Parts: sequence; C-alpha cells; structure tokens
Amino acid sequence: MGQRLKRYTGLAGLFCAAVGTPLLADHSMQMGLVASANSSFYKGAAEEHYLLPLLIADYDRFYLQGINGGYRLYKDDNGQSLALELRRTFDGYNSDDSDALEGMGDRDGAWEAGLAYEMGMAGGRAKVKLMQDISATHDGFSAGIEYERKLWVDDAHAVTWYAGSEYWSGRKTDYYFGVTREEATSTRAIYSADKSYSFSLGSNAIKRIDNNLSLIASAEYLWMTDAVKDSPLTARQDQWTAYAGIFYQF
Repeated sequence: MGQRLKRYTGLAGLFCAAVGTPLLADHSMQMGLVASANSSFYKGAAEEHYLLPLLIADYDRFYLQGINGGYRLYKDDNGQSLALELRRTFDGYNSDDSDALEGMGDRDGAWEAGLAYEMGMAGGRAKVKLMQDISATHDGFSAGIEYERKLWVDDAHAVTWYAGSEYWSGRKTDYYFGVTREEATSTRAIYSADKSYSFSLGSNAIKRIDNNLSLIASAEYLWMTDAVKDSPLTARQDQWTAYAGIFYQF
C-alpha cells in the first residue's frame, strides 16, 4: 500500500517558501521534486516517507501551488489579493495503515473550495482561507490563518518563519477522528468528535544555486485540540513534518 500524507499544512508552508521570497521572480513556473517525512496522529501508524513531484506556477491572476490553485478576483500593487481557491487535501487513512484502524472505513482526502485573502502585515505576509468540501467527502468547513515573515535574506539565501491556526467544523473533525456505531468494537468505543483547532509553527529555508535552480527546506510542528486527543483512534495530538526539495524555475 502506498503511503498517504495525513496532514498537508507543512507542505503548504513549503509552497510559501517557493513562491514568497525575493529570490524567485514573479510570473514564473517552477518544477520540483520533494522528499518528506512526517509522524501520524493515528495509533500504530508508522512514520511516513514519500517522494513527490510538484509544479508551482504564478502568472498574473492565476496560480498553482501543487495541491492549491486559484484565480485572484482582486489584487493591488501593495500585494493585497482576494482569490477563489481550489485545493486537494490528503488527510485521512486506510484501515490497513495499522492494527488499531482495522475494521474502520477508509477516510479519504477531499476537494475543497473557497476564498483566500492575502495581505502584508507587520513586515510579513498574512493569509486567511475559508474552505468548504465540494466533493461530498466530509461535507465540512474549515477556516485558517497563516503569517510568514523573513528572518534573514541575502542574494543567495532566505530563511523565514511562519505560524498558523486552522478551525475544522464538527463534520470534518468527526469524519477523520470519529468512530461510528458500526466501526466500534470492545476495544474501540463509539466516538463523535466535535469541532477542532490546530496550531502550527514552522520555518522555511531557500538556497539559490543559480538563476534557475534552488534548494528549499521546511520543518513544522503542529498541535491539535482535545477533540483529536480524545479520539480512540489517536495516540497523540501533535505532529511534526519535514520537507526538502529542489526546484527549477523556467
């Protein structure tokens, strides 16, 4: 069975690094290859590793950031924008990911769409997203905010830090962490998860090799509230992720 990414916020941070620094020009296309490792919330699920090709493009009002794509309805010269955005999530699990998940129905990733607002703030960049499931997977809603700011930048290097928080509605949280009556066993109680929140902190680093080639790395720590901790499916309520990639800009 192929490995599946349980959370994608760290990957989104890596995209921010690839498109949000002065080392890389606007109106460009980048192709990359990323290697990653991440822990899992779920009991018995092993640490995951994968290799993933990515495409990042930004031209005028259109953009593509691997798992996110959108059209800017509004943008100004100060970097403020409002966009319609579509994203593919990779949350979830297969029942054979661990013995503790045996007998559970698979939980799939979803297609979500909504609004994304971005602006400059306090020397950095802030982005707010409101997203709704449009694939009838979990039928839930999420809202998130992320702030990123430069720590150090020169002609060939950039290091940034970012922090964020995301709200998941009860439907979305329950889909990924709840246990239905049919899935309950003598060692796995019925569980209906309420709304949840996550909080993340991470850092991105870029080294420019030449005008076209860049190395990018990202690391993130994420913590979720007790709605996740109290689930009989989980062994922890936090997760770490690490990514490293190489990107070629056309």
